[in-house]
Amino acid sequence: MILGLPVPDFLMFVAVMAAGAVVAGFVAGLFGVGGGIVMVLMLTEVFGLGLAGSSVEHARHLAVGTSLAIIVPTSIRSASTHYASGQMDMNLLRKYVIFIPVGVVVGLYLATIMDAGGLGVLFGAIALCVGTYQLVASPNLRLADQVPGTPIAQGAGLFIGSSSTLMGIGGGVMNNLFMTLSGAEIRRAIATSAGVGILISVPAALGFVVIGLGQPDLPPLSLGYVNVIALAFMIPFTIATAPVGARLTHRLPGLLMKRLFSAFLILVAIRTFWKVFLG
Repeated sequence: MILGLPVPDFLMFVAVMAAGAVVAGFVAGLFGVGGGIVMVLMLTEVFGLGLAGSSVEHARHLAVGTSLAIIVPTSIRSASTHYASGQMDMNLLRKYVIFIPVGVVVGLYLATIMDAGGLGVLFGAIALCVGTYQLVASPNLRLADQVPGTPIAQGAGLFIGSSSTLMGIGGGVMNNLFMTLSGAEIRRAIATSAGVGILISVPAALGFVVIGLGQPDLPPLSLGYVNVIALAFMIPFTIATAPVGARLTHRLPGLLMKRLFSAFLILVAIRTFWKVFLG
């Protein structure tokens, strides 16, 4: 036994965590999504199979909570790279600074009353809607010539904070859409999303620790819905690979970035619905 798990299960768990973290960190830097989408998918599979010694009923909540905790250092590392590029919209982040955390609190409350299936359907639906829209919409479609003023930005922050908390992601999906519709160039949206990830992941991860305390049949070394084993093995890999993706962002054409991002989200949605409805 290692950390309360049979040796084969522990080794498989660690191998899957490391492989997933490499992909998640790269995606975090490339698309500005904190790698949360990749991590939630992978962690849901692992916890759902019982490799970490957890009950299947907690799989989705554990995946979301652990993903958000991993996003904290990943987003900080990615944000520092994007900030150095000069692309990050600090004015918008200042408008978000109160309202995104308030949205996180709303999302945490909803997470306490939703089961794993409900969280999965919401995750897949948002990913499918955003991915399909980005794929079929005209590249030149804009609802505004510049990012809207404070009231609209604050309302967007509330929605971004709540929906991203429920999905276990760092807010890049929603913020990228909001900013590009508001006339921002995709690279600027991606850079700003790295900062959004910090505003979401810190309070959301702490929240999933709190709401998971006292739950039965959690994996060994879990703080509420955050699994420390996964955290320890994934963080070094995500931190190491996030800057690679972030640097590549600024070298690829904007339209190609948008198409890649769309295809990525649609594939994620299909996989999620398959898991929820067909097992």
